[in-house]
Formats: sequence, C-alpha cells, structure tokens
Amino acid sequence: MTKNLTVILLLLSNISFAQVKLQPTQFDKFVNKPKIEWAAYASDTFNFDNADLNNIILTKMYKNEIKGTLPRESRNDSNPIKYLPMTELNSIFHFGFHIPIPIYDSLGNVVEQKRETPKIDTSKFTTTEVSQILYIEKGKLKSYIPFVTPTLPIFLTTGAYIGEGFYFSTCYNFKYCKKARKKSKLIFLSQTRKMIMLNPEQSTEKLKELYGKNLLETLWPQVLANKIDVFTISDNKKISPEELGNSQQYSQPTFVPLYDSTSNSRVYNFKVEAEPLDPKKITSIQLVQDWYYDARRNKISNIIREAYVYAKIWKGNVEAKEATPVFKMVFR
Repeated sequence: MTKNLTVILLLLSNISFAQVKLQPTQFDKFVNKPKIEWAAYASDTFNFDNADLNNIILTKMYKNEIKGTLPRESRNDSNPIKYLPMTELNSIFHFGFHIPIPIYDSLGNVVEQKRETPKIDTSKFTTTEVSQILYIEKGKLKSYIPFVTPTLPIFLTTGAYIGEGFYFSTCYNFKYCKKARKKSKLIFLSQTRKMIMLNPEQSTEKLKELYGKNLLETLWPQVLANKIDVFTISDNKKISPEELGNSQQYSQPTFVPLYDSTSNSRVYNFKVEAEPLDPKKITSIQLVQDWYYDARRNKISNIIREAYVYAKIWKGNVEAKEATPVFKMVFR
C-alpha cells in the first residue's frame, strides 16, 4: 500500500474500511472456482517512472482515449464502476484535500484555521498503487491486475510535502484469466521484487487457502514433481527435488554413529544426517515480476519470472537468527 499516507482524509478512510466486514467483489469472486487452490491480495505501490506510466495514462485520460473513476481501495471498495471525465476527477480531488492550516498567536495558541488547497505537481507523478491478486490455478502461480490507482504528491503553497493522495483509478480489467498480448506490442514498465510473508500473522491478505496451505505449501507438490525448476542461490545451478530435500542446511544435523563390523560396541566414525526440507520451515518468498502496459487496451499485466525462497539455515549446531534465500524457483 502507499507508504506515505499522511493526509488525514486518506488515513480516516483506511480506518473506516478496517471496521467493515469485507465481502467478495466483482474482481475477486473468481477465487471461489474449484480450480483455484490459493489466492490473496498482494497490492503494493510501485515506481514506474522510467516508463512514465502515470503521465502516459493522464494524457490519455485528458484526450478521452481511456476512462477513469474515483480512486478505489482493492477489495475495500464495493462501489459500482462510474466513469468520470478528468475535469470532474480534478475537481473532486481538489475538494477532498482542503488542508486545515493552524494560525498561532504570539503565545503559541491556535487562534484560527485557514483552509488551503494543495498544489498538483505532475512532474513528480511517479508512484502507482497496483491492485494485484496472486492465485494458484491447477498448480500454476498467476497474477491478476483488476485496476491501478496513480498517486499524486501533495504540496502546500509553501512547498512543504505532506504526502501522497489517490488521484483516480483506471486500467480496469474485469476478466482475471484474460491473456495479455505479445510483449512486442506492450510497453515494458519495470522489474520488481516483492516479499510475501508466509507467517499467518504477517501474511498477505488471503482470499483462499485449501486445507490451510500457504502459497509455498500449495506449490510444493509441483516442486517435488519437478514441474517447477529449482536453482541454487550461490552458483545458479539447477538441482533435482531429491538434491533439494537432502540438503543439511534446513534442520539441526544429527550425528549417527557408525559401528565397526567386528564389534557392535566400537564406533569408528559418524554420519551426519538431517531431516528432509519441510515447506513449513520456509518463512517468506520474494517474487520477481516483469510489468507491462497495454496502451491500446489500457491494461496492466505482469510475468512472474522467479521466486527466491527464504528460510533460517543451520551452520553446525547453530540456527541463523535471520532468514536468507536458500534456493529459487524459476517458472516456465
């Protein structure tokens, strides 16, 4: 979510959403299909300034080539889609951000408050709130982008920066499984890395979990069946599921005595053994995604390239305090 929400109205709206029991929306109700094994919201704010996505979209909005609505909040907003012209969206944005500025007397007491309309500065119009639903369908990890919301920096007339405001929402996609056009016809936006926490207390906003399995546990049968390629971190070497499971770094090693064949009581050496990798030991994964904009259809899509898998490893008899990447999954 947007990191710098210091504007009071946005903060209050987030609090009020948290008090309402969330219901399925037209964008996420597809997860109820039997073939969807796992799903969660993974919305985040990305910076696509190299491709100047926000200003491309804004220009198309002013030319009436694409449509936009008041800003939405992923599954927190069940309002119907109502497209508005850019002039009206600007008017509503200005009205919503009349910032109260206190005026003090010589003793430091507030004597009055004046309202100030913030300035719009599209020269720093670089961050975009991306509504994303990750889901696993028939063993494959996929991503669906129902819409995006450019965020606009807000400055007082004094030049003081007070935060980011949701400007409008656009790039609506009402079909989760719609296939993107060829990459040659798309605008490349950026490659991003997003951490997905697997701990239930820290995990992404879940929509569906079959049998209580998290993202990695749902994908794990595909790993064991060698349908997802696995590579080492250190030398980028492809390894088999057997090699992955036999690694000694994921659990406390056990020293098994080897006895002399002539005497069952005489130990001549020890063999180090470790438990096979349990996916429950995985703490998080980092998704690597390539993002694209379809200017003709006004849609955002991405390709999930790979996922770095994090766990606490053992060195000797000591478990590391912090999780580190132990292998990566590369999606075909």
